[in-house]
Amino acid sequence: MRYTANNSNNYYYNDYESDYYDDSDYGSDEDAKSYKKRRRVRKRRRIVLWLITLGILAILIDLTVLLYTGKIWFNSPTRKEYPVQGITLSSLQGAINFNALEMENISFAYLKASEGKSLKDKQFSASWEESKESTVKTGAYHKFSFSDDGQTQAKNFINTVGKISNDGYRLYPAVEVTKSGLSLASPPKKESVVSALKEYCKTIKNEYAVNPIIITGDKFYKEYLKDDFSGYKLWIIDLLSKPESINWSLWCYSPRGKLNGISEVKNFISLSAFNGTRENFSKIQY
Repeated sequence: MRYTANNSNNYYYNDYESDYYDDSDYGSDEDAKSYKKRRRVRKRRRIVLWLITLGILAILIDLTVLLYTGKIWFNSPTRKEYPVQGITLSSLQGAINFNALEMENISFAYLKASEGKSLKDKQFSASWEESKESTVKTGAYHKFSFSDDGQTQAKNFINTVGKISNDGYRLYPAVEVTKSGLSLASPPKKESVVSALKEYCKTIKNEYAVNPIIITGDKFYKEYLKDDFSGYKLWIIDLLSKPESINWSLWCYSPRGKLNGISEVKNFISLSAFNGTRENFSKIQY
């Protein structure tokens, strides 16, 4: 707001003030030019910052999409380093074309057979039977429940799988012991987990003459199982990096695999690698 003189030398308020500052507001033309230059620089900086921010957001969105679709992942073990690689399957993947899996250079597939004391995977029997016509070596695994006793769970697995033929194409049974669902919010006690799992493994060994391979995470193994199951073959789930502090036999490195031969293509497959040569791999085969 400025004061303006009228013809009678009286002053009144002028409510109008321009939206810009003219050169007279700065003591000289040089001050005005300097101010305008600073404004242009600040404007350019804001534009550059916005462009950088948009660029970063675009990159993050692209990375998220690529990770979600499995086109890139944190780990990518090569066939040269790990020549024996395989997958885990369940009813989520639907019917399986094992001949197509051969073309994908899949060496082994573990099929979910059972869970808890009574659940049987509805796709297991068909996939287990069809896999006989393939060179893909197959094994069966059980999803362990912390709320059921070990012996009952083992009997559920045995009743689902039946006898395992000694033909070189079947693999040792496996058991997945991981926290999920309610056990994430209310973790089980170590003593109860160890007791039930020992009971499960004892029953499985009595039936199949071998201890089951234990599928678990690095952290869970160290917290719950290390002291009592150190002699077991381990299948470690580590989606961020290769397990370094544990002597593992198999490593699940990605949950976002996509392969031909899977009827339910919308569902991803867990990818795993065996720690050793093809000759070493024969040590977990019947």
